[in-house]
Amino acid sequence: MTRLHIFNPASGLKHSPELLEKGAAAKEESYVTTCVGDCERQVYETCLARPDTHFVVYGGDGTVAEAANGIIRAGAGNTALLSIIPAGTGNDFVRSFPEKDKIYTVDALKYGDRYAANIINFGFDSRVVAKTALYKKAFPGSAAYLAGVADTFFRKIGERWQLELEDENGQVETFDEEFTLALAANCQYYGGGFHSAPLADPSDGLMDFVAVRKVSRGTFIRLIGDYKKGTHLDPETGKPYPKFEKFILYRRVRRVRLSGIRDLCADGEIEAANEVEITVAPSVLRIAT
Repeated sequence: MTRLHIFNPASGLKHSPELLEKGAAAKEESYVTTCVGDCERQVYETCLARPDTHFVVYGGDGTVAEAANGIIRAGAGNTALLSIIPAGTGNDFVRSFPEKDKIYTVDALKYGDRYAANIINFGFDSRVVAKTALYKKAFPGSAAYLAGVADTFFRKIGERWQLELEDENGQVETFDEEFTLALAANCQYYGGGFHSAPLADPSDGLMDFVAVRKVSRGTFIRLIGDYKKGTHLDPETGKPYPKFEKFILYRRVRRVRLSGIRDLCADGEIEAANEVEITVAPSVLRIAT
């Protein structure tokens, strides 16, 4: 198995490409991406020629998603390996794989003709990402994120969505109400360490769907700390803890359809969308830690 190191110089930590000349990369093939989508193209083309390549990606969750899409589209999920050197601002995907020197076979979330490796989110969180991108033109680093949060928080919180959730037995539930935010999770973390899907298992053939119903700003502030720590869902019962049960809708499903959304955020990247259907693509990636 050959190893290819792929470095994204535009990642959040903005490491120098000279890293590729040091350590493990010193005597192995390397590639520096030049634009959005270049990592996916490079991985895809390499998989077509050498489907058993071990890719070592230096970047954030967006770069990981590009590599995952390249592997899956090339049909190399059972032969290629993907390792991640976290170099982004959030680096949430790798948090779900704490055990070292192990190969995990994992699922992905399919939406349209694309795949998300980590989480697809909607509503408040998606708005924050979009606003942060705008504020980056005026503020550096975390200041842009804080400005994005403030801008979103003091606007109207809550959007009316239509949800269709199908469980592993084919049973379908529908909802038509206002929600603050929601996420379809393959893994457990997003947003730079929010443990919002603490029960998600990326290898179980299902996704965890977590939605927060419309809440007041005061309730939002009161509950956000536990939500970030992952203490809103009981691992023993698989249900929200009592103080969250009025506010959180939680299901483990194989398919989700959302209508009435303004956009979605897949592995940290914003896309315009009025509706989306998400399904689980089982066992399509091998992650080497």
